[in-house]
Amino acid sequence: MSDEHKAADGRHDFDFLHGRWQVRNERLRQRLSGSDDWEIFHAAQSCEPVLGGLGNVDAFVSDWRRPGQHEDFQGMTLRLFDLQRRHWNIWWAGSHDGVLEPPVGGGFADGVGTFEGELEHEGRPVRARFVWSGIGANSAHWHQEFSADGGATWETNWHMWLRRRDERGRLPHDHAVIELRRYTLKPGRRDELIDLFEREFVESQEAVGMHLIGQFRELDAADRFTWMRGFASHALRTEALQGFYGGPTWKRHRDAANATMIDSDDVRLLKPARPQSMLPAAARERAPVGAQAADAGVVCIGVCELNAPAQDGFLERFEREFAPLLAEAGLAPLGVYVSDDTPNGFPRLPVREGEPALVWLARCDDADAPRRLADQARWRQAVADALLSDLKAAPQLLRLAPTARSELRG
Repeated sequence: MSDEHKAADGRHDFDFLHGRWQVRNERLRQRLSGSDDWEIFHAAQSCEPVLGGLGNVDAFVSDWRRPGQHEDFQGMTLRLFDLQRRHWNIWWAGSHDGVLEPPVGGGFADGVGTFEGELEHEGRPVRARFVWSGIGANSAHWHQEFSADGGATWETNWHMWLRRRDERGRLPHDHAVIELRRYTLKPGRRDELIDLFEREFVESQEAVGMHLIGQFRELDAADRFTWMRGFASHALRTEALQGFYGGPTWKRHRDAANATMIDSDDVRLLKPARPQSMLPAAARERAPVGAQAADAGVVCIGVCELNAPAQDGFLERFEREFAPLLAEAGLAPLGVYVSDDTPNGFPRLPVREGEPALVWLARCDDADAPRRLADQARWRQAVADALLSDLKAAPQLLRLAPTARSELRG
């Protein structure tokens, strides 16, 4: 059989899983009882091919301990591709008993793998379903469902969110989609939200498939909190947002977060203006939970609201007339983005639609650099000329102070 036919028959469907992963587990404490009490724990997983690629074996080492036991729980999975049936069989075993469970079987369609079989839970027969989705180069999502009524109804009882990291333990820099989020908060409550955000919402969001790029206090608006997160694709954005906002961390802390906010709907969905205009990878690791605020410099975000998509002419104008003036004022450009008009795959969180913009980011020599830029005669002339055609309004220059755990710093 040719390599092309081998690829088409399904035997390589699990190749994405080869390698090492960090895993966030969300699991119901009590299954098939109507419970909504989820426990969270973490694991490391490694997966290697066997039988020349016809199967694989993974090892799962967690930081969770079963009640009454003194060793962390471990698991292993054996997956084998049945050449005759063109069908995957999957067996699971755990360190609690060392016994392979009966297999679940199935395959992939449209990027989603579904596998079903008959298992036993606490002495009663159940139908089990494993589902793989949200598969990218550096992320994947697995969840398990049980049915006690022969498949008429299903309960999801376990999520595993898998993320790869580089050799230094950092998330790969592969976000082609970015959200720029500006929140208006109730007077005096910005630090309260930032403390909660940096304690509970950084690692928990990244674990399900997004990348927290930066969090900032706006220097010119005491009740504004601005932050950015990135995604590898629109499909993975939808998967990640469903995972976070449907998961236990947000459910536990959403009331406290929402209580600080007046408005959270000022959100722009962005993509790199050009392949080379994406933000660079972070120069240093993010500070740990509990880190105290330190001088992290100043970042400027310039928002140019437009009459037409930036690609229709303003992008070239910006590069020709505006960008050269940044360095003269003490701003070092970091990235340039334009509005992404791809339909919002997670309408529960609205984004600004039909409002084309070009957004640029720069590191500032000092807090006055954006003001020096705005005062430049050539900048003012470029803005005046662009207001006759491209610009809806003069560019907004947001002066931002990175928070203690912001990855993007000045």
